[in-house]
Amino acid sequence: MKYLSLSIIIISLLFGGCRSKFQKALKSTDSKKKLEVAEYFFMKKDFYRAQTLFDQLDNEIANTPLAEKILYYQAQCDYGLKMYSLAGYRYKIYYETYPTSVNAEEALYLNGYCIYLESQDSELDQVDTYKAIETFKIFVSVYPESKYLNDCNKYLDILRAKLSLKAYNNAKLYYNIGSYKSAIVTLRNLVNDFPEIAQREEIDFLILKSNYLLAENSVPEKQIQRYQETISAFDEFTEYYTESSKYMANAKVIKEKAVNALNKINK
Repeated sequence: MKYLSLSIIIISLLFGGCRSKFQKALKSTDSKKKLEVAEYFFMKKDFYRAQTLFDQLDNEIANTPLAEKILYYQAQCDYGLKMYSLAGYRYKIYYETYPTSVNAEEALYLNGYCIYLESQDSELDQVDTYKAIETFKIFVSVYPESKYLNDCNKYLDILRAKLSLKAYNNAKLYYNIGSYKSAIVTLRNLVNDFPEIAQREEIDFLILKSNYLLAENSVPEKQIQRYQETISAFDEFTEYYTESSKYMANAKVIKEKAVNALNKINK
């Protein structure tokens, strides 16, 4: 109990000392001293106090040699506070203002990474996803030998997968509501835009099936052409997939139905 009370007293003194140090720095007109205290809190990962002091200094040292240092610290504090949108903005400003700085490479990378962290799930708006992809592409072109290159490529793969999943869900929606003509167009565009998409086999099968269902529900004068397109879609499917495909049996049934429908029309 004695030692516990002593520990509480020591912690209280330290906390009170930090608070006093912070309050004095806030009221100080000595920019050099204020910077020292801000860096002290920054090193202790007390980003809130550090950022408060850096923000004060930002107004006091504008257009001086210290401006670069303060801006970098501000971005780092925002990042430490998980305010990624503001941190990304400040990293961007830092890179654009000081492109030859020793911290420029890190700033551009963290600009992209902060936007990446703001990117939403695939069913939501993907503005930040596109922005992150663009920023990472710029980074890779500017720093092709960077130590961050592997991370950039990893995040680019994740972002592209998110876009492909959103596009896949949008394309499949046309199929699910029976808008087969639109489904064929969007599914083919999906394959062109994302040739390595994880659902590629299912998409190719849905293109085949959509062609058949479109033909089946068409007016008589359009059925011949559309059943022929169904057979062509089956031929395309068999070029890519073997008998081991889980869709092959159904694909063959669709082709047979298309052939029988054509024969019936021709008779």
